[in-house]
Amino acid sequence: MRLNGEQRTKKVLLELRDLLAGAAFPFMLQLVFSASVILFASYTEEPGLSIAALVFGELLLCGAYIIFGRQNGVVAYRRTVQNNKKREAGSSEPRAVLAVGEYAIYKGFVIALISCLPFIVFQIINAAAPNKPCEFALMYAFGWAWYPFELINLSGANVSEWLNLIWIVLPVTVHVIAYFLGARRERKKQLLIAKAQELKGKKNK
Repeated sequence: MRLNGEQRTKKVLLELRDLLAGAAFPFMLQLVFSASVILFASYTEEPGLSIAALVFGELLLCGAYIIFGRQNGVVAYRRTVQNNKKREAGSSEPRAVLAVGEYAIYKGFVIALISCLPFIVFQIINAAAPNKPCEFALMYAFGWAWYPFELINLSGANVSEWLNLIWIVLPVTVHVIAYFLGARRERKKQLLIAKAQELKGKKNK
């Protein structure tokens, strides 16, 4: 189905709202873990304990992105099936007609990237023009990406702040994989449901 200009605009806005909703919880967990576990790692004076706390915090972050990535994939594929059924039934519901919120692997990447966008903005500003407000935000809100190289710098190295941006690869990669696996699991579930309904229909004839 070809969309006109108004429909395309509406689809973009609805899709953006869905993507933002999917990114909200992972973003909040970034803040929680950075302000607790990883901040603890930056304050302890024992290097071994700092490293342990940092690794634990990064693992917690990855675990959160696995959970939400998988759930985002499940919801997206389930919505794909539901929208297909509505379109087959001739529904005029905008989200079904415009195929909003349906599964696409690129969305797993975009959702995770959106959740990292505040960090990216603060990091770029601070790397280009170091300032206390950005440094404060990076330390307390985005310690998962700020502290690993900071810990190396404390040992006498001089790692560029621009390299902190590399850390977005971790949550983005984890989320994309989990998103794909969640959708695949839901696809298998939907196939089983469809087969069960087909068998039930044959028995009722």
